[in-house]
Amino acid sequence: MKKPLPAALVAMAVVLALPSPAAAFPTSPADTPALACSRGTVDLAHPPVDVPVDQLYEVARRLGMTETPDHAGYGCDQAIRVYPDGPVHDYPGYGPVVLRSNEKSPSQVYCTNSVSAVGLLDPVTPVRVVIGAGCVVETNPFVID
Repeated sequence: MKKPLPAALVAMAVVLALPSPAAAFPTSPADTPALACSRGTVDLAHPPVDVPVDQLYEVARRLGMTETPDHAGYGCDQAIRVYPDGPVHDYPGYGPVVLRSNEKSPSQVYCTNSVSAVGLLDPVTPVRVVIGAGCVVETNPFVID
């Protein structure tokens, strides 16, 4: 006959399974460039049907990315602030980046590495596509403030 687990053990397992409060706060450094992606961001592990994931992987590889991309931002043409009291940092086209739909969207994607290309989505109306690796989705500091 199996003994039931003590209530304290069950309670501890539930607490340990909850996400850490620290995970809700941004980890992106204040000097990280941030971009508003007017056409949104995409998790490449769970992309919509019309997202050309293989093409994004190939472009990232050709642009020198050695990691496997895990997020992409479309229409990332406007530099924005990372933190409410911080300045705008220009995005050089590669490196760490924060991607949001707009400056005050509820969440953001912070990528430790990225590359970008213009015209990848639609050559007729070229917009910047940012392909990121080492990305985490986190709460936008504008929402926390």
